[in-house]
Amino acid sequence: MKKTILLFFLFLVTAPLFAQKFLAIDNYGRHRKKIYEGDQIIFKMKGEKAVYKDELYALKDSSFILYKSGTEIPLSEVETIKFARTYPRVLFGGFVLIGTGFMVSSAVHPVVGNAQYDQRQHFIQGAAFYALALAMRPFFWKNYKLGKNSQAQVLDVTIRKLP
Repeated sequence: MKKTILLFFLFLVTAPLFAQKFLAIDNYGRHRKKIYEGDQIIFKMKGEKAVYKDELYALKDSSFILYKSGTEIPLSEVETIKFARTYPRVLFGGFVLIGTGFMVSSAVHPVVGNAQYDQRQHFIQGAAFYALALAMRPFFWKNYKLGKNSQAQVLDVTIRKLP
């Protein structure tokens, strides 16, 4: 009985700790991206070229507070929010690995000798894989530009007890 009462008391005390407040980014009807407190955010302000990278410390009704600098940023001043894409980065790494293999093979060819391919062919193949890797660079980030058809808003889905 004591354990049940203690468990019930702990449940009542810790219920406010499970608050669900997050920054929701909707872009042209696509999947909603969510950024919770403590998550990393990468964004660009209106009229500035600098890209800021920090963690969300707290979320307010129409703004968020950054962890490192402690500044409050209103959502109306944010122009773009960036998200990292995984697949182009994996392709980039794979192409660089394969290109490096061909380059090393090109450099080792005179030492080993009697190889099936010419040294120049290995170099050209390695350079082609490096070019494919560089072609992946523009796809590293997904930019959500906030404006007319897209929006960012702070949503609070905390379950509260009715009086």
